[in-house]
Amino acid sequence: MNALMKHLVIGVIIVMPFLGGAQITYEIKSHEIIIEGTSNLQSWTAEVKEASGNFEISFEDGKIEGIHNVSVRFDATSIKGSEGRRMDAKIYESLKTDTYPKIDFVLRDILSLAENPGTARVSANGVLTIAGVSRLVELKTVGKVLPGGELEFTGTHSIAMTDYNVKPPTAMFGALRTGDEITFSYRVVLRAQSPMVGL
Repeated sequence: MNALMKHLVIGVIIVMPFLGGAQITYEIKSHEIIIEGTSNLQSWTAEVKEASGNFEISFEDGKIEGIHNVSVRFDATSIKGSEGRRMDAKIYESLKTDTYPKIDFVLRDILSLAENPGTARVSANGVLTIAGVSRLVELKTVGKVLPGGELEFTGTHSIAMTDYNVKPPTAMFGALRTGDEITFSYRVVLRAQSPMVGL
């Protein structure tokens, strides 16, 4: 296959699914996931460095029409805190990463999907598993189609660590005590899994 034909085929692969009724499987291309929390002394943040996942998304006339079969896995051992290695160690201890190194989210159902100009506002139920404990959560996210056919989803979600039997970390012999509630803020960019490998 010459270079021109290869580019034409790739262009068709990118454009055709958005013209109507297609369902495409996506994977995470890049992500930024920030955890924000508080303590009796100061606020803190941490970043999830490694994540993977699959998303089946359907389109109608170039717009997101449905989201299906979503599963996302975060590497809990890749979390890096704003206060350095000692903080990282406390996070891993609280999350019991020796036993439960992964955090998982699996979509259960879509509660609502509202199309706005250029964006789709989504409310969904799913099962979030942290430190071996699973809870049903409701997520609200905003999705949009980026140039070239990639997708972006952004949102925030707050949880109580004790709902997952996670003991909020402490430091300085208990003088520093973190709050129970933490908030996840995320921006995830998805790319379509290529149906034609080796072109």
